[in-house]
Amino acid sequence: MKYHRIFAHAVLFAVALTGCNPSNPSAKVRDAGAVKTDVPTKKAMLRVIEQPATIEAFEETPLVAHISGYLKKVNVDIGKLVAGPCYDAKGQLTKAGEILAELAVPEMLSELEQKQALVTQARAQVDQSTASLDAAEAHVLTAKALVREATASCARADANVERWKSELVRVEKAVKDGVLDRQIREETLFQYKSADASRNEVEAKVQSAQAMATESEAKHAKAKADVAAAKAHVLVAGAEEARLKALVEYRYIRAPFDGVVTRRNIHTGHFLQSNASGGPGVLFVVARTDKLRIIAEVPESDATYITENSKPKIHVPALKGEPFEGVVARTSRTLDPKSRTLRVEIDHVNSANKLRPGMFANLVFTVDLGERYTLPVSAIFTHADQPCCWRVVEGKAVRTPLKLGVRDGQMVEVVKLQSGGAAWQAVSGDEQVVVTNLGAVSEGKEVRVEKK
Repeated sequence: MKYHRIFAHAVLFAVALTGCNPSNPSAKVRDAGAVKTDVPTKKAMLRVIEQPATIEAFEETPLVAHISGYLKKVNVDIGKLVAGPCYDAKGQLTKAGEILAELAVPEMLSELEQKQALVTQARAQVDQSTASLDAAEAHVLTAKALVREATASCARADANVERWKSELVRVEKAVKDGVLDRQIREETLFQYKSADASRNEVEAKVQSAQAMATESEAKHAKAKADVAAAKAHVLVAGAEEARLKALVEYRYIRAPFDGVVTRRNIHTGHFLQSNASGGPGVLFVVARTDKLRIIAEVPESDATYITENSKPKIHVPALKGEPFEGVVARTSRTLDPKSRTLRVEIDHVNSANKLRPGMFANLVFTVDLGERYTLPVSAIFTHADQPCCWRVVEGKAVRTPLKLGVRDGQMVEVVKLQSGGAAWQAVSGDEQVVVTNLGAVSEGKEVRVEKK
């Protein structure tokens, strides 16, 4: 019995030396405590960002009533394609938008006719005032001519008075000398007094002409002011007419752009109040579908990777076809303070008319991050909620906290590491990191590295 026990122990010892397969005596013994190590390697990393998105009309406008009135006619229903206004190269309107509905506003139309009549009347007053101004200007010219004529007559009268005065002096001397008789003196004196009286009369005429000229100038100034007032009345009446004309034009509910009617909330005969007066709200909704917006809300962690001109793949589950590419047209640039998301919009020309507002889509962004230091996922473990790895330093295991980046399949980016409680430092690529059998390693324990 003792011999058999010794033989059994010998056999077990031989098996332990040769491996678990006694039929393969050349097999090596695998050390259960041995590990493999590797260094961080640089690898081109891609970050794939996938976000749900919604498809919306590029433009969607609710139409409301601007004036009150009964609905006279409804020209369109939902699903109707409508044409918007047209403009020339200078931005001038060449064709108004299609009429979707029309309101009956007879009182307003009558008031517009009244305003137009007032404009006509004001313009007639301008013509009348202009004619009065022309007449006043003619009167001023006439009065000035009379003043000049009276002034000239006054000069002749003065000359005549001086002549007869001189003649009277000469005759009186001749009478005194006895050359002429007193009869001739009396006649000369009469002529002198007559000339003096004529001069006084002419002076009165000059004063009268000057007064008439002053009056004519005053009338001319008044006529000129009347013309200015009449022109101002035309402007006021014209402005009032234009205001009412613009309001009357609102009786037509027109398409704001080329699109499709997606909602209609009115029927013929409805009484509509202006939206400013608390009217019934939206009459029609017109959406532009020849061009669409594909909108996604990107979380804060991925927002920094999305910029204008990014080119995601667009998957539309309803189409069940190949994805198509899009280009980010714009972003909100700021995050929504409640959801912490970035609004991203892609403009899509819906030439095939396959997409419709309200559809669901998925956006897949593939961002090239360039080469980054990476480790296998199997080399990472968590300690106190902190990602860590085991580094081999002088043959012993050192728990090393890590800051990780993106994952790419079985590899993960290592951004920074912390050694011995020191400050975070960049990865050098020379660190020996345990990548297998992490359970056999503990802090400060000697590490047996399996030979490659």
